[in-house]
Amino acid sequence: MPTFGFSAYLKLLSLNEKPLGTAIRGRIEGGKGGYDFHRSMKRQASRLLSGEASLEEILQSLQSIKRPPERASATQALTRLATWRADNPGELMTFKPVTYAHASGLFKVTFTPDFGVRLGRTATAVHIWNTARPAISPRNVYSALALFPDLYDEGRSTADFALLSLREPKLYRLSEAGRYASLGEAAAEKIAEGFRRAIDNARRKENAEQPIAPAG
Repeated sequence: MPTFGFSAYLKLLSLNEKPLGTAIRGRIEGGKGGYDFHRSMKRQASRLLSGEASLEEILQSLQSIKRPPERASATQALTRLATWRADNPGELMTFKPVTYAHASGLFKVTFTPDFGVRLGRTATAVHIWNTARPAISPRNVYSALALFPDLYDEGRSTADFALLSLREPKLYRLSEAGRYASLGEAAAEKIAEGFRRAIDNARRKENAEQPIAPAG
């Protein structure tokens, strides 16, 4: 059963029909993920939030990134993260990854928090997003977050889920989803249906390519 990370799943929800079908076919055919453009940024975000290094030290360390677009993206993201953290100085904490499994058995989605923070009285698990394309919408973000509210069992009755988009920047909290909070399963069913079509098409193609046995 394919397992998507939260960012990968949100990308699927944000794709139009044709590129969505292409992405799902790639999963069916066993394609592997490519280069992780945001790996360095996520690693440095952890250092920044933990206080292991200052923003100035981290920005200096980014000079080791050889690809200029990746270096520029990470620099902008971490600068914005530092500003967001200064405006939201709540207690930091950790949350374990949690996984949602679709009822069809066709795929899973794992939400891996990059950090946890207490916002007011609420312990919030936060996943960082810094992808330029595809563009995300509140509807898709909240639909993705809505898969997870019942999956934590750590005695945190006030736990919330959130996506911190450093492109805007904006914090999307599931507790603020409003009318979108009920769309999680419907959105997941859209992805499941894409898997069903891709599997059916692959089977038809495989049968069409099989040689016809000679008569008699």
